[in-house]
Amino acid sequence: MPETSREAGLSALKWAAAPLAEAAAHTGLHLPPGELERAGGYLDGRPREDFASGRILVRVLAARLLNRALGPGRRILPGELELAQHCPHCGSRAHGVPRLRIAATGEGFSVSYARTAGWLLLAVAPVRDRLGVDLADLDDPAFSPGDGELLEGYAYSAQERAQLELLPEAERIRLRARWWALKEAVAKASGEGLAGEGGIPVVSGANRHPVLSGPGIRVLELAPEAVDSLGAVLPAHLVGAVVQAPGA
Repeated sequence: MPETSREAGLSALKWAAAPLAEAAAHTGLHLPPGELERAGGYLDGRPREDFASGRILVRVLAARLLNRALGPGRRILPGELELAQHCPHCGSRAHGVPRLRIAATGEGFSVSYARTAGWLLLAVAPVRDRLGVDLADLDDPAFSPGDGELLEGYAYSAQERAQLELLPEAERIRLRARWWALKEAVAKASGEGLAGEGGIPVVSGANRHPVLSGPGIRVLELAPEAVDSLGAVLPAHLVGAVVQAPGA
């Protein structure tokens, strides 16, 4: 099937979430040498296992989403998908913007993914689009009293802090987490990252990041128990964000 037909099937943004533990069911799927080498750079135990499980699930969920979007015809298997990254700033392939590619045909897709609290969130789109996704755990102490105030002090604009200060504590925790997920997603979709020249993106108020006002932009804020493109449900302790910016 030509790439243009595949991209037409992805005109509606597709996203999915799954527990990292699901990767254990795919015993026949193995990471390529480069990703195994990267896994070795993580601490032994949970950090390394989560990295490896996440890379397996990226392929599994992406294949499911592509097959759902593309309809009848040749099925894409997770093992057919190659995952590559490229940093537009330093040229490194060890980090940066990820892309999916079907090895046999060279057909490509835009992809973004995030891991937190034992879960993976992933979205796919046509290869020319820019994507950013992120997950935040409502139970993470970073959003709670104490640590949450520290986070506000450097990660939120004056206008954002003013909005947060008006809220009861439970709502404030939730909005901190929602906005943090959106900030991460914007940082990825813009290609700047959180350490970009503009600093941590502003997502509310008059000075919000330009990518959020761009033509054709699509923003999904995922509430707990949101239903993904495959019919799975986000758990009650997670919130997320997906940002899709059309490419040239």
